[in-house]
Amino acid sequence: MMAQIILAWVYGHTFEYVTHKYFLHNHKKFKFAFKNHFGKHHKVARKNEMYDEAYENLLSSKFEILGLIIAAILHLPVLVFFPYAYIVLLFSLISYYVLHRKSHTNVAWGKRWMPWHYEHHMGKDQHKNWGVRLPIVDITYDFIFSDEQSK
Repeated sequence: MMAQIILAWVYGHTFEYVTHKYFLHNHKKFKFAFKNHFGKHHKVARKNEMYDEAYENLLSSKFEILGLIIAAILHLPVLVFFPYAYIVLLFSLISYYVLHRKSHTNVAWGKRWMPWHYEHHMGKDQHKNWGVRLPIVDITYDFIFSDEQSK
């Protein structure tokens, strides 16, 4: 049980990182997702110093909610074999949305408790800091590949 929980928690953060970096920011392969995420969400957040009014109304962020529902459905087979892992994955999807939404509706809170995500939107380079809930995958990736990049 504990192994399922830990592995699903790590997987949830990795899934978030990969989806954000390679799906939502890939303008060549996923034009619709890129246009919706980067073209709309990033543009509005950047213009309004992180605030995105779309998160004030749940129906306004339907693209993101639909994506999370699809992710939950695609992971349904996990429920059969690893029920605790699936519960953690659902928790990851819900906590992602709640925290992401809060960081864009309560900017002071987001800047204090999720500075890596604030930096993702407001920093010089919007193509880094892919983890939204926590920067653990970003930190791990940088640690593993920092020696190779400095060569």
